[in-house]
Amino acid sequence: MRTSASEQVQQWLAALPPEAKRRVRLALRELASHSRGDVLPLQAELDGFYRLRVGGYRIVYSHHPGPMIRLEYADLREFVDERFLRMLKESSD
Repeated sequence: MRTSASEQVQQWLAALPPEAKRRVRLALRELASHSRGDVLPLQAELDGFYRLRVGGYRIVYSHHPGPMIRLEYADLREFVDERFLRMLKESSD
């Protein structure tokens, strides 16, 4: 399965410390190749999106035809849902 990443995810990943970056990239490879990882579907206003948890980080993604996974947003676990939802609402205005 192919993956693509939003600009936000690309910048976030580039700014991670080396050990965290290694863990996140390994988790993303597992997700893309075996659909494995700490994954849950999101609900309510974020229905249709999924989250991948990697330690203290959370990556929100969606499935697209192809098959492809689109990495939409990533941040610390405690902030990601609120910030991603705000971003979605701002982009729909």
